[in-house]
Amino acid sequence: MEETQNPVNRLFGFVVEFAEQMLAKSGEFFPFGGSITEAGEIAAAAGTPDGPGNPNAQDVYRLVAQGLASKASGSDIAAVALVANVLIPEELEPVVESGIRVHVEAPGFARMVYVPYEFVTGEHQQVRLHEPLAVEIDPEFFV
Repeated sequence: MEETQNPVNRLFGFVVEFAEQMLAKSGEFFPFGGSITEAGEIAAAAGTPDGPGNPNAQDVYRLVAQGLASKASGSDIAAVALVANVLIPEELEPVVESGIRVHVEAPGFARMVYVPYEFVTGEHQQVRLHEPLAVEIDPEFFV
């Protein structure tokens, strides 16, 4: 499990930090993802659906998920993460309802991790992150 946790933790930290930066800058973010290779190289993943106008967040989510599924089939990928800005399910009893949801997977490891957040007013908009809430899920990318 140690081999799995190190890349997963590094990737999780990377995507949560990026989401936090986007929240502080814009107050929101579109779904995005990331991957990490066996060698420890992290790459971000984004998607823009075809068509006119502003993209729908669900369409972006599906597009990024498809890209990550394709990437996960590569032999050198250690883990992938799919990130969305969500309302955390009440049954998890979050301290606040807004959350960064990270679907993170590696071979033999699949979790949906919610990071509750709130905005703190001050000179600049800041984001306060709370303790993550993890839920074990069935794998979708490494099956």
